[in-house]
Amino acid sequence: MPAYIRKKIANFIDCSPAEIVGTLQQAYAADGFASQYTRQTQAWGTIIPALQSQLKQLIAERVEARDWALLLEYPLYRLRRRIDLVILAEDVIIVVECKVGAEKFSSEDCRQVEEYALDLRDFHALSHRRWIIPVLWSTEASQAASAGESYYIVQDATVAPVIRTGSKGLLPLLLGIKFSATGNNLIAEEWDHSAYRPVPNVIEAATTIFAGHGVQNIAKADADNLSVAAARLVELIQEAHEQKKRYLLFLTGVPGSGKTLAGLHVVHDSVTTGVESQGDIVYLSGNTPLVVVLREALARDRFYRQRRNGEERITLEQIRRDVRARIQHINDFLHESLRGTPDAPPHEHVIVFDEAQRAWDEKQGQEKFERTASEPVLLLELMSRHLDWCVCVCLVGGGQEINSGEEGVFGWGEAVRRLAPALREKWAIFAPPDVLAGGPSAGAFTLGDIPSEIQLQVEAGLQLRVPQRSYRSSNVSRWVNSVLSGNCDEASAIAQHLGKYPVMVTRSLTEAKAWLRQQGRGERRYGLLASSGARRLRADGLGTSLHASAGSEIAQWYLNRHGDIRSSFALEVPANEYTCQGLELDLACICWGGDMLWDAKIETWRYSRLSGTSWQQVREPKARHFLENSYRVLLTRAREGMILWVPVGDESDSTRPPRGTRRNSRLPNPMRSLSTVSVQGSRARLQPIRCGGRGSGGVPGWNRYA
Repeated sequence: MPAYIRKKIANFIDCSPAEIVGTLQQAYAADGFASQYTRQTQAWGTIIPALQSQLKQLIAERVEARDWALLLEYPLYRLRRRIDLVILAEDVIIVVECKVGAEKFSSEDCRQVEEYALDLRDFHALSHRRWIIPVLWSTEASQAASAGESYYIVQDATVAPVIRTGSKGLLPLLLGIKFSATGNNLIAEEWDHSAYRPVPNVIEAATTIFAGHGVQNIAKADADNLSVAAARLVELIQEAHEQKKRYLLFLTGVPGSGKTLAGLHVVHDSVTTGVESQGDIVYLSGNTPLVVVLREALARDRFYRQRRNGEERITLEQIRRDVRARIQHINDFLHESLRGTPDAPPHEHVIVFDEAQRAWDEKQGQEKFERTASEPVLLLELMSRHLDWCVCVCLVGGGQEINSGEEGVFGWGEAVRRLAPALREKWAIFAPPDVLAGGPSAGAFTLGDIPSEIQLQVEAGLQLRVPQRSYRSSNVSRWVNSVLSGNCDEASAIAQHLGKYPVMVTRSLTEAKAWLRQQGRGERRYGLLASSGARRLRADGLGTSLHASAGSEIAQWYLNRHGDIRSSFALEVPANEYTCQGLELDLACICWGGDMLWDAKIETWRYSRLSGTSWQQVREPKARHFLENSYRVLLTRAREGMILWVPVGDESDSTRPPRGTRRNSRLPNPMRSLSTVSVQGSRARLQPIRCGGRGSGGVPGWNRYA
């Protein structure tokens, strides 16, 4: 959707303020925002005359500015906000956030306009590799244009530091801009209609979808099969409903490919399109932190939207109760359904089960539900009680099993085989090839043999192949897989092709935090991550981690803003694999523990568990597999980049030795080609790691993990 108003500056200053405000009001009404934007149009009524006055002086002193383009209310789908003012000045993009009546510059407002500029840089096609200047215009502030650094053009195209300008400061700012003289000037109409394909995190995606925006507006251009797959699932649900069938549907994908996004889209679209008309579809997950954060994010978002839009007030607690009906924990769903009348079906005809590969096995089913049956068996049994139709949608990711009792996709195949013969012919399975062949998206597991009575249809489109989380590089998952498999040459080769996705190494937690704060501009979220088995990080000041049962603390960690000591921004409490799986950060520091170490003698990883005062080697294959997957989860959480912090250790502490044999004094081979970080003054600087030669190729003392 283009801006509400787009004009050349020469034409804009000739319009009457009333005419401009009237056009904005009509655009708001066409978008369905007739009532809630009364204050906004009043604000424009105040600011437009001031804007026109300064632009007239600009043209008088800089004639070429007549042809610069001005856009009012430009939409950003990912942020669900509109940029107040964009000025396209030759080859420069100026992004202005207007704070009418403001006498001061708040840090929150600065981050807001900086995030607008970053969003354009990352997701707006014709803003790539352009110089973007974010400006906070507080109309009653006396301060002239100012910024941490000069706002003039520099050699590399990037986002400038935020400029804070007062009532008369916009004019000198526009007069002072210098251009790169490339001749590659922006064309207003093309820029206004340029492709904008944002990649939101799971929280942004959930709130965007439930606010009524389609997934097609918030998916990568090269991941179009996400929207196609979601639409196909909705189509199959409708088909099952109309034809009175029972369907078991599988959607698979590599970590970060958008499975949760697709699942939420299915739930929302099934409701809004009338595929289900009785409120009988529910999103389920066994991931407590994910459920907690999604519920709270959706509740807060709806509460703030109704307040902003002037709707009838519903309390936040009432909204939370409504959201709980759509987003449920799998344990709560099963307990509620199983304790009801025997053979009575659940209210819901459709369940969307996220991270279905983590469903509990039979042993855990006995402990949790007092039934000698796995979660897949219990779910198929419950849904089979519907006499008309039902659908189970399973969202499956590979390499994500981190607990004993998690059987992977094979558990679903076993559940199908355990169906009573009379029920089998009533079920049909729709699945992508990797569920049948054991591809990486299914964690190398398969459904196994399917009884002949059950219809099986292969749907290649139900496999998500493009990582969305690490949108700066599609090679991050491949690099992580190579590192964890100990494939040194492959990891080193892939590291050369991570593009704009930085992976750094440092021995100092202080340096790691400094790097995060420097990279985390705007509203980009950053935080610390550590394995639950990294128990000796306590000696370095990280003794408390975010626990999976601490619901409100988890929500605050992921949702609260800068300046709140309970948020991830405080860099005080790390999340572990249980409290970050299914969720994500923009930037992360992976705090490496002593539970997974590189053994240089045999060129492989060694897995350990702290027992008392010493590390004990983990030998059982399944336990090693879970530990490896814990680090896979940690290493695939960051969307924009990560830094690995490797503590120095302590000579006097046998659980934290600072050095081993001389042979082991180098960086593990899978980590070659990364960069180290050191702090010079207030800025973090990168130093490339050289490979080859005595003592080279790594950070001194990495052998603490060898």
